[in-house]
Amino acid sequence: MAEPKDHLTIAGSTEPRNFKSMLSGARAKPPPRDRVAHGQKLLADLNLLRARATGIAAQRQAFQLEPRLGLTIAIKISPSGVFDFRNIEWKRDGIEVLNVQAGDGFDLVVVHVPEGRLAAFEKRIQEYLAKTTKWGPKNATLVNAIESFRSGAFDELWTEASDPPDDTEARWFQLWLRIGGRSPTDARRCFEEAVAQFGIELEEGHVPFPGRIVVAAYATRAQLERAVELLDMVAEIRGTKPTADFFLEDLNPLEQVQWVRNLEARIEDHSHNGSAYVTLLDTGVAQGHPLISQSLHPSDMFAVNPSWPVADIEGHGTAMAGLILHGNLAYPLASSDPYALHHRLESVRIFPPTGSNSPHLYGWITDLATRVVEGTHPSRRRAFAMMTTATGATTGSPSEWSATIDRLSFGSSGTLERTDDEPARRLFILSGGNVGWTEWHDYPNSNTRTPLENPAQAWNALTVGAYTELTYIDAAKWPSMKCIAAAGALAPSSTTAMLWGKGWPFKPDVVAEGGNGAIDTLGPVVGPGSVRLLTTYHDLTASPLIETGDTSAAAAEVARTCALIATRYPDYWPETVRGLVIHGARYTPEMLAALPANPNSKDKEGLVRRVGYGAVKSENALNSTAHRPTLVLQKTMVPYRKDRDGVKLNKVNMHLLPWPEDELRALGPTAVEMRVTLSYFIDPNPSQRGWQSKFRYQSHGLRFAVKAATETNEEFGQRINKVERMEAAAEDPVESMPDPDSSKWLLGNKVRSRGSVHSDVWKGTAAELASKSHLAVFPVGGWWKDWSQAERHGVEVRYSLIVSLEIADAIDVDLYTPIETQITIPTIVDISIPVA
Repeated sequence: MAEPKDHLTIAGSTEPRNFKSMLSGARAKPPPRDRVAHGQKLLADLNLLRARATGIAAQRQAFQLEPRLGLTIAIKISPSGVFDFRNIEWKRDGIEVLNVQAGDGFDLVVVHVPEGRLAAFEKRIQEYLAKTTKWGPKNATLVNAIESFRSGAFDELWTEASDPPDDTEARWFQLWLRIGGRSPTDARRCFEEAVAQFGIELEEGHVPFPGRIVVAAYATRAQLERAVELLDMVAEIRGTKPTADFFLEDLNPLEQVQWVRNLEARIEDHSHNGSAYVTLLDTGVAQGHPLISQSLHPSDMFAVNPSWPVADIEGHGTAMAGLILHGNLAYPLASSDPYALHHRLESVRIFPPTGSNSPHLYGWITDLATRVVEGTHPSRRRAFAMMTTATGATTGSPSEWSATIDRLSFGSSGTLERTDDEPARRLFILSGGNVGWTEWHDYPNSNTRTPLENPAQAWNALTVGAYTELTYIDAAKWPSMKCIAAAGALAPSSTTAMLWGKGWPFKPDVVAEGGNGAIDTLGPVVGPGSVRLLTTYHDLTASPLIETGDTSAAAAEVARTCALIATRYPDYWPETVRGLVIHGARYTPEMLAALPANPNSKDKEGLVRRVGYGAVKSENALNSTAHRPTLVLQKTMVPYRKDRDGVKLNKVNMHLLPWPEDELRALGPTAVEMRVTLSYFIDPNPSQRGWQSKFRYQSHGLRFAVKAATETNEEFGQRINKVERMEAAAEDPVESMPDPDSSKWLLGNKVRSRGSVHSDVWKGTAAELASKSHLAVFPVGGWWKDWSQAERHGVEVRYSLIVSLEIADAIDVDLYTPIETQITIPTIVDISIPVA
């Protein structure tokens, strides 16, 4: 085995250069219109809305509500994508886009119109009818795209993929409220006071986001329809979903109590004041378990509700705690060697001891859990692990829960207030959710049709699916049983993003061991024990050990790896820890065998939607070797600047790669790999106001590009400056000067450019790699750029850049030492990036 070495942290110079994106996104064209008939029809629509506004004003007066509010209207735009929604947010008139929904060939834009401001639309339509320019009727681009105006009611504000409820039963809803000029707390108070007279009950708490707060309301559809029309604050209505039942098989212990005591005696506690913690958000932990007690102090056990016990009654939290500390216990139990523990555990119970949480604002509960531990120990380095998911299909679009995790990861307050304080970044490790075992008979089709569960779509989180290497079944004991998944394949329990919509990140990010299942003539079963993982059991009077598995177990194992990285490298950011886990992952032969001989982008997308960037390899994430040196750079940049014409993309950061050119050229045609991972956190904007336009979800985006072996420095600079960015109307980025090495990247620019972490591997010869000397990191679009009122230009963001070389162990060469020598010498980058 190769000798493990520390990763190489680069502190050398980076040269920022001006550049400009060349946009050429093509939009659909509006249909031809009969000018007079179309204009008169739209004016008639507006007259109906004006009459409705008069009636609503009278009802508001009867309820003693504020008289001067406004009206919610729905504008049908045809065809879909023909019009940029930002062009109807007229600041002078106070018109605000509430949400945007894609229909079959059209877009429905729901806007709030202040009292008296329907005239803004009427004025433009009258000009369309009366005035002609050299390009045709005035305002034709706008007016021809509008199919109709109508009142915005419950259905127009419902933004879930599922149909809105149409019954009279009271239920819980999530209401996304406009806050206007109020503070989030004041907005919630005003809304709560107003809805009381409609019989609507609000649950405790709220979750803030830019321009919005989210509250949970118990009401009938009829109550909400009445309140929505009169209160003038609701921007979106969403449903709520129950949490998934925890899966625990009550099987007989595989090992005896004395084995646990033997391992306990061999544990050497190497943790220290600087050790990293995993904060487990679950059902609590049985702290007295002999394999847990040394790593979890009683004072480090909490509950989001002070009246709840902190201990584990249900068992799931203790099972996860065992995996977080030890991994699969089958291995250390079978050993006789001393066993070192370097990291520690915190526990926050997020479930009541009886019953379950109301599944309405899980983001708020997650926020409370982070505040409980951070308020007690603010300076600890920790990663949060959460295996709870909500049942029901997801489409990849953000939810209140997933967006809260993104907000907490970035360290944002959820408001537009700016502060000079450095945000407190956080790393969350999430399970992807499970395919029910009764569906395993249709493996792997059942994985394809079962989407990852909420909040696994969180951009900044490290979302974990499951694969398996466990395939041994004792034929003498189980003669009719066969393993469901082959070694190295997706586990039967793992959900996927195969059915998610375009534009959302590919998840899971990685997969880890989640155990297998078996099938016989009676159907699928969970187990036997040889294909599951062994962990700690909460009830020591019954057994100290229990079997477990699925994506919860996989996430727990990844949380363990994150804590080991953070303890080994105390200066690494959460973005870097996430990046190293992804960077160290590898596709197994079984995963790659699913690809055709010459895979296209869609085939590669399918791979990432199923298993992310591959199976986690802790040794890669933790260590470099002479044959696999890994370089880590933690850097900042300002993605956007402002001039008199508005907010613009700012500078590109050019990095000189300190390759050992002499050694690489001497190796000539020897096969070598270069792996690049760019990891950063985004500030979310989850209100559904057209996520592919002005109100896109991510605050900012970053991308990387590497100089091709055949390019000069100047040619590389020109190529980077002419990449058409994601801010273009086109769904995917297009390169006007393609990368000459594009065929040698495993995934390619199109596939790797989703979300807030981008990873890819280049395969070529050592001689070619010697000429790939520069790597650029550059900004693309985001709501910080497009939403000028947010005033986020000039704000600095962080990113982690991880680059590694890999050559076969059999080759007699040391690539690590010459790189280590080079990075101690300051480097000056000399590439001119012309402004296009």
